[in-house]
Order: sequence, then structure tokens, then C-alpha cells
Amino acid sequence: MMLNFRLLIVSSMYPGYLRDFYEKTPEVSGMDYEKHYGALLADSSEFAATYTRTFSRNGVIVDCIIVNDRHLQKKWAQANKVRVSDTEDLIFQRIIQFRPDVLWIEDLRFIKPGFLKNIRKKADFIKLIAGYHCAPLNNGSLEKLKVFDLVITCTPGLKNDLAAAGIKSYLVYHGFDRDLFPEINVPCSYHNGEVVFTGSLIHGGGYHNERIALLEYLLNDGLNIALYVNTESNLKIFLKKVIFSLNRLLNKGGIKNPEKLFGFLHHGNYNVDFYPEIIRKNLREPKYGFEMYQLLNGSGIVLNNHGDVAGKYAGNMRLFEATGAGSCLLTDNKSNMADLFDIDNEVVVYNSREECAEKIRWLLENDSERQRIALSGQRRTLKSHSVDDRCKSIIGILENELMKKELIIK
Repeated sequence: MMLNFRLLIVSSMYPGYLRDFYEKTPEVSGMDYEKHYGALLADSSEFAATYTRTFSRNGVIVDCIIVNDRHLQKKWAQANKVRVSDTEDLIFQRIIQFRPDVLWIEDLRFIKPGFLKNIRKKADFIKLIAGYHCAPLNNGSLEKLKVFDLVITCTPGLKNDLAAAGIKSYLVYHGFDRDLFPEINVPCSYHNGEVVFTGSLIHGGGYHNERIALLEYLLNDGLNIALYVNTESNLKIFLKKVIFSLNRLLNKGGIKNPEKLFGFLHHGNYNVDFYPEIIRKNLREPKYGFEMYQLLNGSGIVLNNHGDVAGKYAGNMRLFEATGAGSCLLTDNKSNMADLFDIDNEVVVYNSREECAEKIRWLLENDSERQRIALSGQRRTLKSHSVDDRCKSIIGILENELMKKELIIK
């Protein structure tokens, strides 16, 4: 049964993408809020825009707050003749204006547990507060997630961790937005057949420590890997090192789990180092939106490596972005990979750094086989791993939870 519910999404976009968007479309500065918002959603391939468009196409009455787009939110406040004091006030006023049945928090950074509890009291028209979380867990994020009615996550491992913490959770893998398909199959300057890695390199427990080590190994092994990545500044890495040292001092002083006292201390849960010189020499400017998909489409091989938080399970976005864009995906092997793709027919996997290097060389030497795998992987993703399918699954979850509460919207 399809319920006619209203969904408000609280999300964000990569600062790099927003910067590029405003540089290439200066005309939005003269638009009113609605036209500006529509232009941003139509242009963006980020999670917030893709899922907002798809929810709407599937019959959900949906609105999305791009919290970190200050230009857009300023226009909303002006259009609605309200004064906004801070981020939580903005979210609260947007909630009051839109009156959602379901509040969906996709970016935890902008809310606190007390804020959500207050929302339940002041906005009793909200039937469900749902979270989306596909990142490392810490005491701070768990405290927030425990306030939600349910959490949707993208890997079996994270679902298990959430269940162990007593949090109701559902597994919905990432997907590929088929809306992008006509856009990316056009000639572009990236069509040079190189091996590409695109994503982030973040230090710390649960993040990309193995990914950094893998890329360092491959580059030292003589392979040419083009790195279109987001990196941390040396200052941020230095601060993480300082916080790690502070944590050790507090532990020696008898204070266990000091991040429970001071939330920022979770940034020092892992002894980090600065980026290896060989990685820094190979860095290129990261690409966003359609440019990133064109980059994937024009690449000979897209290298993928899951964040440490994934554990033994696969499920990051690059699996579906790379295959959907038509590239040959080489990814780290996980226990559930065979549930998602036909290994060696639709994607290629590796079990070690040495095997990764070996398979890169084999694929580069066997171009017809590489192209066959790329085409097979693309067919599988377009058939089985679309954002449309994922949104339908999420809609079903939300409808089921609404019906359990006997709060069907008439």
C-alpha cells in the first residue's frame, strides 16, 4: 500500500562541488529560492540531489535542506521572511514550514541528541525520525543514532554494529542514478584509458588507512595511478596527532574512553601520519558531479578500496558509480561481493596489495577482456543496482514503519 507521506531530508553536499557549481553557474545568484534550488538539484549527482529527485519521481512529497549551502538557505529565509540564528534554528524553522511526516537526517554533523528530542516535543506532526549513516561509528554518533526511530545503512557490517548497540537498522546498498547515464556517455577530456582512483584519503580509525597504504604500495611498485582525491590538510593531520597523544596521556592517568567526556577526542583514536611523498606527488584536483562520472567513464580501470569501517563487507558508492559509468572496476574482495556482482565477469577483485598490482597489469595488457568486464558490470548495475530500486526499498521501509505505528496518512 502506497502512503502519501511528506519527507524532509537534512543533508549536505561536498564543499568542492558547491564551489564548482557556483563558479560555473553564476546566474543562480539572480534566481529566487525555488529556481535556485531546482537548478542545484538538476545539476548535482550527489546523494542528496539524486535521492530527492528519485523520491519525488516515486510519489513522495519531498523537500531537502542542503544545510551547508549558505547562499541557498539565506534565500529560503528571505523568501519566508524569517530570521535564522544558527543551523539548528534553520532546521527547526524548515520543519515547521514543511510539516513532514518523516524527518530524514543524512548528515549527523548538524544535529545534537537534545535537538532531536526537542523536535519530538515541538513538532508532534512528525511520525518518524529516520537516520542515514554509512560512516565510522563513535560514541558521539551512536548517542545521536539512538534517538532515531530507525537508521538505514549501506553495509552488512555497519548494520550488525548498529544492531549490537540496540539501534533498529535496515540495510539498503548504495545505487547508481540512471538519470546520469545519457550525460556520461559523451566524449570528454579524460578518455585516456588510465588507472584512476577517485575519492577521499582520510586518516583515523575506521577511515582510509589501508587505502593510503595500498596506493603507496602501488605507486612504489611503478604503477601509474591517477589520484583525483580529497585530502586532509597538514594542519588537520597534525591536530589529530596531538589529540592522539592527549588521549594516551589521559589513558595513562586512568581516564578510559576520554572521548565520552570531550567529543572531539574521537579524532585522535588512531595514530596517524602525514601523506607519503609519492602520494602527494601524484595528487590531482578532485572531480565532482557529472565531471566525476565522465572521469570514471573515460578511465581504463577504476580502482576501489573500502574504508576500514567496512570490515569484511563491501558496499561503498564507488562499486555502483564505476560500474554504472561503464568502467572496469577493480575492488578489494569482501565476503558479500558475490551477492552484488559476478566476480571476474562483471568486476575484478583483489585480496592483497600484491594481487592488486598483478591484476592492474593483467587488465592493462588484456584490453578486450577489460572492456568486456566493464560492459558486463555496467549491464548488471543498470539492471540490479539503480537508485530507483534503492528508493523503492526505502519507501517500503518507511511505509511499513508508519503502518506499525498505526499512523497512516489519509
